[in-house]
Amino acid sequence: MSRDLEDRVTELEVQLAHTQHLFDQLNAVVTEQAIRLDRVSRAIGKLQASVDDLKHKTEEKRDLLDDKPPHY
Repeated sequence: MSRDLEDRVTELEVQLAHTQHLFDQLNAVVTEQAIRLDRVSRAIGKLQASVDDLKHKTEEKRDLLDDKPPHY
């Protein structure tokens, strides 16, 4: 192989190594974000369930027979 071709192949190998390293870093970030999103989604689900429970507990339970008709 000529010296120029060897230099080009070496440069491509260096660029490939950097690209693989960047890919690994980005993959780690995406994985971490997916874990965080899952945690936040579960927390929101729990909060929504708590709000729904509070709504049902605080709703007035009244007997419709105690209400006055609209013409009074």
